Amino acid sequence: MRAATAHKLRMSCLLAVVAAGVQLSGCATIVKGTTQKVPVASDPSGADVIVDGNLSGQTPTTVELKRKNDHLVTLEKTGYQSRSVAVVKSVGGAVWGNILAGGLIGWGVDAADGAQYNLVPVTINAKLEPLAAAAPNAGSDDAKVFIDQLRVLDKLHEGKQISDADYAKARLALFKKYMPDAIPANNPAAGENAQSGKVGGNSAGNQPR
Repeated sequence: MRAATAHKLRMSCLLAVVAAGVQLSGCATIVKGTTQKVPVASDPSGADVIVDGNLSGQTPTTVELKRKNDHLVTLEKTGYQSRSVAVVKSVGGAVWGNILAGGLIGWGVDAADGAQYNLVPVTINAKLEPLAAAAPNAGSDDAKVFIDQLRVLDKLHEGKQISDADYAKARLALFKKYMPDAIPANNPAAGENAQSGKVGGNSAGNQPR
């Protein structure tokens, strides 16, 4: 009798664990959602906000971006040099650590819809330079190159032409080159330039074009 009762208790616990695992498999999708709102401001205000080639309003505004994609946000205003900022999907420090250690990423449900990612920078506040005063700078061009290379990498991964591990390592290499401050500060890949995720420092696109 006691043995039968104990067996039932063990089975009940097992079923509870399995049910919890199913519910948690897409927890990021439920908690964070598949899009992220990014406030965009400029000095002066009233600049056109172009997201991935499409006009999305004027500053100050907030754009809603899909977490699963990398985005190029460009600010344009007559009489001022345009400025482009790379807004990219990033993951937590633990995942970066696994990449550095040679581990694999478990993409799962959350990776399919992008919910496991956070977009960085979390806000954009850009100062636009007058055409007459601004010196030529490659910052905005770097942002475009960064996004273009990330998108090529995504296509290779989606087409199963590269493994999860190679994709993760190649993506990390691009972050280290163009946007090292997007790598968490407590990660050895971050170096000395890790920052909070706002536009500033040496991130791709943080210089006027």
